[in-house]
Parts: sequence; C-alpha cells; structure tokens
Amino acid sequence: MDWIWTSILFGALLVAIGSAEFLRKRYQFSIKITRKFIHIITGIFIAVTPLVLYSKFPLLIISGLFILVNIFAIKLHWMPGMHATEKVSYGTVFYPISFFILTFFLWQNHKTILVIAILIMAIADAMAAIVGENIKKPIRYQISGELKSFQGSAVMFATTFIITLLGLKLFAQIDNLTVAITQAIWISGMVAIITTACESISFKGSDNLTVPLGAAFVLHYMITHTQTQNINFTIGLGIALLIASGSYFLHFLSGSGAVSTFLLGTVVFGTGSWEFSLPILLFFILSSLLSKIGKTWKQKFADTFQKGGRRDFGQVLANGGIAGAIILLWNYFPHDMWYFAFVGSISAVTADTWATEIGVFSKLPPRHILNFKQVKPGTSGGVTVLGFMGALFGSFVIVFFGSLVTTRYDSFSHILPFIAMIIIAGLLGSVVDSIIGATIQSQYQCPNCGKITEKKIHCQHHATKLISGFRFIDNDVVNGICAFSGGLITWIIYQFYV
Repeated sequence: MDWIWTSILFGALLVAIGSAEFLRKRYQFSIKITRKFIHIITGIFIAVTPLVLYSKFPLLIISGLFILVNIFAIKLHWMPGMHATEKVSYGTVFYPISFFILTFFLWQNHKTILVIAILIMAIADAMAAIVGENIKKPIRYQISGELKSFQGSAVMFATTFIITLLGLKLFAQIDNLTVAITQAIWISGMVAIITTACESISFKGSDNLTVPLGAAFVLHYMITHTQTQNINFTIGLGIALLIASGSYFLHFLSGSGAVSTFLLGTVVFGTGSWEFSLPILLFFILSSLLSKIGKTWKQKFADTFQKGGRRDFGQVLANGGIAGAIILLWNYFPHDMWYFAFVGSISAVTADTWATEIGVFSKLPPRHILNFKQVKPGTSGGVTVLGFMGALFGSFVIVFFGSLVTTRYDSFSHILPFIAMIIIAGLLGSVVDSIIGATIQSQYQCPNCGKITEKKIHCQHHATKLISGFRFIDNDVVNGICAFSGGLITWIIYQFYV
C-alpha cells in the first residue's frame, strides 16, 4: 500500500513539475516564478507523506534518486524551470538531501517535526525569496556574498512562526504529543529566530539544507527536553546573540562571522554547560584580543594571509564547526569521550591561532616545518620557536582552565598526565595544520609584484596564479583539518587511556 501511495504522490509531483515547465514555455513565465512554484508544491507534496505512509523506505529511495537526478540536471542543464538561475545554486540537490536526513532520523517517533521542517523549507523560505525579489523598495544587506532584504527576512521569520505554531497544534497528534499554546508560541519563536539566521547567511541554495535541519534541531530539542532545559537553551541563545552582536561592533567579526557565531554559540551555550562554553569562549575572546595586538606590525603580512583579523563565516566554521558537531553528537549520544574530543579540537585551533598571532613577532626568521630551511615570514608551513611556544601556551590555557569547570576528569586516577596528553594533542593538531599548509594548501603568485600569497586577488585587482597545492584547499580548509585533528587525536588518547 505504501508503494501505491508513493507512486501516486511521485506521479503527482512529476505532473506538477511538468505542468510548471509547460506553462513557463507556453506563457513565457519567469524562470524564478516556476522555480518557486515547484519549490512550494514539492514541499507540500512530500510534507504530507508521514500522514499517509507507514514505512520510510520508499521515500528514502525516491529522495536518493532525486539527489542523483538533480546533480546531473544541474551539470547537463536539464529542466531549466527548476535549475536555471542567474547564479550557481545547488538548492535542488540540498532539497532532497534535507528530506532524506529528516526522514531517516525522525520518521519513527517525530513525524510532527518532519512535517513542520519540510513546510518551513517549502513555504517560508520561498515566501522570503518572493518578497525580497519583488518588493519595490527593498532594504538590502549582504552577509555571505548574496544580497538579502530585511523585508524578506521579516517574512521568513513571520511565516516560519505561523507554520510552526499551526503545525504544533494541528499535527502533534501524529506522535501523540500535547503542546500547550504558550509552549507552542515559545518554541515557534525560537525556531523562527534560528531559521531566519540560517536563511540570512545562506548561499548557492544552502538554505534548503540549513533551514529545515536548523528548524528540526530546535523543535526536537525543545520538545524532548524539560522546561528548565528549554529555559537554559533560550538563555544560551540570548548570550550567543549578545556575544555575536558585541563582537561585530568591536570589529572582531564580519557580518557573516557574527551570524555564524550566533548559530554556533546557540548550540554551545544552549545545549552545553560551562564545561563546554568556557573553552570556546576562551578561544574566541583571547584569540580576538591577540589579533588586535601589534596591528601595525601585522599589517606587513596583510597581503600574504588569505584573510584579516576580522573573522568571517568560513573562519568561524573552520575553527568552531567541528566543536559544534561534537556537541551535537554529545547531545544525542552522551559520553565523556565527546567532551574530551571537544576540548582537544578547541585546544588545537587555539594552538594554531596563537602560533600565528604570536609567531609573527619572532626576531628569528621562520623555518619550513618539513625541511627546516629559512622561509619568508608569513609563508604557509613556516614555524618559529616563539610561535611554537605560543601554540603550547594556548593549548595549555584551554585545557587547564577547562578542567576547572568540569568533573569529567575526576574518574581518572592520574589526572595530570591525561591533561598533559590533551595539551600535546592540541599542539599536534597545530603541527598538522602547518604540515598541510606547507604541502597541499593553495599558494598563489601575483603577476604584478611577484609576491607569493594565499589570496586569489592581489595588488587590489590582479588575479593571482596558482603555483602549488590544490585550489580548493585554502586556509579555512586547513584550519578545519587542524580542528578535526585535535579532536581525533584526543579521542584516540581517550580510548587508550580508559
């Protein structure tokens, strides 16, 4: 019976897509209109599947097929009514990926969340785009490379709030839930804030992934946790907002960095506790202050490093994304090993950041980490004794002060050796960063001045030429590898230690 209903829904979806393409060609409708129509209709069709199907497997198979079909459609320029855009977008690929993930994890016990998350992606996200693109006097802002409008974001917030509120009241019986109106309003507000932030920072259609997953996370957390925990989550969101806003005005963060810090901070402060919050706060605050010391001296290296001291989305994700993912894993699969992996990851990015911020003041020239030959200051893979000591001290600060606000170390009979090993793990993560930077990180040369740099544009407007490494491995990717290495090394140490 499930396959019959699935075939009917799938057929209806194909008819809707085909009809939209036919009408577009017949009446010369704008591609934007047909894309939004398909976006909304598709979402509504798949959102009702939990109401009529018993098994998730037909949906997983079909969504998997749609992922593959849409990838080829983008590459081969099929179905322009769905895929043709003024800029590169992978939204039609992210759409079924979101549905696959949500269906896989939520089908059994949380179909209400699945329905609401898909409707938010289908309707609220589309309405925000429609209003933003068609309003006469939009108030524009730009965070992550794509223009948005405050009017569109306001519509995103309002529509998400309404969909969530109605969804909690109309569909909760699917999972035998009873949600009081005051709690529904509270949850709807939190979901609206997070999804609006996700949409504002989206690019290349990534909102089709971040919006539904962000909505599902907030819904799941607040539905499955106590009122006290939900209050703490709300307070954590408020703290994250204050830190992100203050850091933006203090020029520690760019616009994209502020929004991504707010989202990451909400996860850390909202679902963790001081044992998680303090290490990442120490990294962020102390590293930001270090970046402001000796600005005149550091300005000499501004045309070498890919980015400046004001952190953007990529830097926040590279340095804190692994830690955020670990906290999510800890929430769903509680275990001490996740905490220590979290500390190891933060320890590594702190060591790496401090090595750079302190190492630039070295009076001795840096040496290549692999062959120990002298290299110019600012060269990727160049290390100094001063930078190494800075990395060691940075790792020590994170692990030592982190150990003061947790009882997780108490189960070990020999605490100090374990702490020392985590400090070393953080230091080794920064060493991995230097090795990657020296070998496969992209390095460019400016055709105007001949300088070796991490920048793709140099001397204001000259496109640089790739001379070594891989183009897709930039400084953010290297920092992400560093964060992952610190967490992984600590996780391995934990496995052997216990």
